[in-house]
Amino acid sequence: MDYCRRLDLGDEALARATVAPDPRYALAGTEPRWAPDRTFDTLHIRLALDLDLRARAATARCTTRLRAFRDGVGELAFDAVGFRRVRVRGATGRRLRHRYDGRRLVVRLPRPLAAGQETEVSVDYRLVRPRLGLWFIRPDRAYPRRPTQAWTQGQDEYARYWFPCHDAPHERATTELLATIPADFVAVSNGRLLARRRAGRGRVTWHWRLAVPHAPYLVTLAVGRFRELRDAWRGIPITYYCERGREADMRRAFGKTPKAMAFFSRLAGIRYPYEKYAQVAAADFIYGGMENTSATTQTDTVLHDARAHVEVEPLATGLMAHELAHQWFGDLLTCRDWSHAWLNESFATYGDALFVEHDRGRDEFAVEMWQNGRAYFDEDRERYRRPIVTNLWRTPSDLFDRHLYEKGACVLHMLRHVLGDRDFRRAIRHYLRKHRGGSVETADLVVAIEEATGRNLRRFFDQWVYKAGHPELRVAYWWDARTRRAHVVVRQTQKTGDDVALFALPLELELAWGRGARRRKRVKETLDQKEQRFAYRLPREPEMVRVDPDHWLLARWEIGLPAPLWRAQLTRDGHPLGRIRAAQTLGRLGTAEAVAWLAAALRRERVWAVQVEIATALGQIRSEAALAALLAAVRVADPRARRAVVRALGEFRSARAVPVLTRLGREDPSYFVAAEALRALGRTRDRDVAPVLRRALREAESWNDTVRVGAVEGLAELGADGTLATLRARTRYGHPHPSRMAALRMLARLGRGDRAALATLLARTRDANLRVQLAAIGALGQLGDDRAIPRLEALAEARDVDGRIRRTAAEALRAIRGDVERAGARPRGRSVRPQR
Repeated sequence: MDYCRRLDLGDEALARATVAPDPRYALAGTEPRWAPDRTFDTLHIRLALDLDLRARAATARCTTRLRAFRDGVGELAFDAVGFRRVRVRGATGRRLRHRYDGRRLVVRLPRPLAAGQETEVSVDYRLVRPRLGLWFIRPDRAYPRRPTQAWTQGQDEYARYWFPCHDAPHERATTELLATIPADFVAVSNGRLLARRRAGRGRVTWHWRLAVPHAPYLVTLAVGRFRELRDAWRGIPITYYCERGREADMRRAFGKTPKAMAFFSRLAGIRYPYEKYAQVAAADFIYGGMENTSATTQTDTVLHDARAHVEVEPLATGLMAHELAHQWFGDLLTCRDWSHAWLNESFATYGDALFVEHDRGRDEFAVEMWQNGRAYFDEDRERYRRPIVTNLWRTPSDLFDRHLYEKGACVLHMLRHVLGDRDFRRAIRHYLRKHRGGSVETADLVVAIEEATGRNLRRFFDQWVYKAGHPELRVAYWWDARTRRAHVVVRQTQKTGDDVALFALPLELELAWGRGARRRKRVKETLDQKEQRFAYRLPREPEMVRVDPDHWLLARWEIGLPAPLWRAQLTRDGHPLGRIRAAQTLGRLGTAEAVAWLAAALRRERVWAVQVEIATALGQIRSEAALAALLAAVRVADPRARRAVVRALGEFRSARAVPVLTRLGREDPSYFVAAEALRALGRTRDRDVAPVLRRALREAESWNDTVRVGAVEGLAELGADGTLATLRARTRYGHPHPSRMAALRMLARLGRGDRAALATLLARTRDANLRVQLAAIGALGQLGDDRAIPRLEALAEARDVDGRIRRTAAEALRAIRGDVERAGARPRGRSVRPQR
C-alpha cells in the first residue's frame, strides 16, 4: 500500500520537477537523471590499502561479497576510475576474466548466478595520485608547515576513484578497512578498531570494521600524525583527532559534541546508532565537513584560538551539529538517489538550527533560521531558481546549493509550524524508525507524516518541494477610525506558472493597542488567493501591527505600515526578527526621526543580530546624525555587532571615521573587527591610509588569514597606485589561501581590460588548491573577458574533476557570453581601459 502511494506522489511530482523553471540552473548538458539499475546487492566490502604517502600512491585489494538480484547474472559491473594493474579473483582465488576501460570494471563469472546466490570478488589494483576520492596532503617549499596527511571524500560519486563499488546512494553494505601506514601515523575509519598490528619495516596496519550497512560514499579513511582526544556519551566513545599542538583548538571547536549527541538522540527517538563517533580535523579539507558513518571528517580551518572563539565557535559548533545530525539523516537512512538529497542535507541543516535553539536559546535560533532564509533568497535572486527535488543535473554536485541546504531547512521549519511541535516530533520519529537502515524518497516522508499524524500534506510538499520559488507578499494596512476597524490587504505578487505556485499558507497577524495580553488580538488566516482582504474590529487604533509575528514563513515581504508602528515594533516586539524588520524599514525611510529611533534602539538592544541590522540601517542613511550614532557605538561589546558598526562607518567616507578605523584595524581584540576596519578604511578613499593597509597585508597574522583578507579588500576599495600589481602578487602560490582568494576576487573587480590580471586568473585555474581554482574560475566570469572562454569551456567539460569546477566554469561562461551579447558581440576584454 505504501509503495503504491509513494509512486503516486513521487513519480508525478518528480516528473513536474524535471522541467527546470530557470535556464540559469539547467545549463548546457543538463538532463534528467535516475538511480542506476543494480544486478547485485552488495553485502560487505573489505578494503585493504598500503599507502605510500611520499609517492601519493596506494596498493589496494577490495573484496566484495554480494548477492544476485535475479537469475542468470553472468557479469558484475563496478564503478572504478583511474585504477592501474587491475587483477580480479573469485571466491576460490581463481583469476577471473574482466574488461576495464579506466572507468568501469566488468567481471565475467565462471558460471551465472541464480537469484539470491552469493559470491565474492577480489580486485587488486594500484592508485597513483588519484584525481578524486583519495587525497594526499604534503608539505612543499611554498608551504613547509603543511602536515602530511591522506583523507578520502566519497560524496557525491567519488568513492569509485579509490575503490570499486556500485557508487550510488541506494547501495548499502557493511564495511571493513585495513590501512597500512608508517608507524608514527594514525589511521581513522568507520566503526570499531579491531586491531593495530605491526606490518614490518616500520609500518603498522590499522583494522576498522562497521557492522551497520551504509552507502559506499560514506566509507572513509583519514591518515595523519594525529593526537587522539577522548570523550564519551552514555558509553559511546567520542574521539577527536588533530595534528599535534592543536588539542586546545580542537576542544574549542567541537567540545559540545556529547551535548549534541544527547540532543539528537532525543529528537530522533533513536539512540546514537553506531559503536563510536570520531571527528578528524583534516588539512586542506575543501569540503567543509563530511558525515562519514561514525567518523566525520572536518576542515581544520574551524580549529581556532581563544581570540577568535566568540565569532568562530558558533560556526564550528554548527558544523559539528550538522555532520552529527547526518548520522541519522543521511547515514542511518539515505536518499535513494541525489534528486532527493534534501532528505540528507535539509534535515542536517535544520538539525544544526534546532541544536542552536537547544544550546543558545530561542533568539539565536530565530537568527539562524533568518540567515538560512536570506542565503536562499540571495541564490534565488542572483544565481537561479529550481525546485528542491529535481532530477535535472549534469553532476550531482549541481544540487548541493542553497536550495538544498537552507531553503530545505526553512521548509522543514514551516512543516513544524503546520504540524505543531508534538506531531512534528512524532512524524520524524516514525519516519526514522520505519526506514531505519534503508533508502528513502520524499514520498516516504509524506506517507510517514500521514501515518503518524493523519495529516495529508501533499499540497504542502507539492508547492514547497516539487515546485520552485516562494511567496512574495505585499501587505497594506490602514485604520478606519469611524468603524474602528483595522484593515489588512495581502497580495501574492510572485509570477506564477507551471513551476511557481500560487501558495496556500497559514498567516498569523497580531494587533496590539497597549501593553499586556488583554490589549492584543492575534488572528489566524489562510492565504490561498492572489489578493485577500481582512478587517478586525478593535477597541482603539493599534499601536503595533505584527505580520507573521513568530516568523515561520519563508516569504519576501513588502509591508506598508505608518512610521510610528515601525518605531513601536523596533522597541517593543519581543521577537528579534520583528525588531530586525523594523530596523530595515526605518533605514529605508531615512528620516531624521528614523535616525533618532535607530540610535536609541542601538544603545538599548542586547541581541547582536539586531544590533547588526540597526547599524547597517544607520550606514545606509549616511547623515551626520547617523555617523554620530555609529561613532558612539564602536565599543559595543559583541564583536559581531561591533563589526557591523565598523562596516557601516565605511559607508560615510568621512575623515572623522579614519582615526577610529585605524585604531580598530591595529588594536581591536577581534580578528574580524580588525579586518572590517581595514575594509572600511579603503572605502574612505583617503590615500593616507594606504600604508596602514599595506602593513597589515605584510604583517597581520590571524585565524584563517582573516585580517589579511580585510587588508586585500581594503586596498582594492582604495584603488591606490600599484594596487593591481599588489593583488597579482598576493595570488601567488605560497601565500595563505584565504587572502589569495580575496585577491582573485578583487582582480576581477579592478582588472577588466588588464592583460596581466587575465593571465593571473587563468594561471590560478590550474592551482593545486581546489578552493583557489574555484575562486579564479568565478573571478573570470566576473571579469567578463572573452579571451577566457577556451579555458572555461575546457573546464566546463572536463572529466575527473570536482563537480563544482564544472558548474562554476559553466556559470562563468554564461556570464561572459551574456556580457558579450549585451555589448553587441564586441570583445570587451580587449577594449576596456585597465584601472590602476
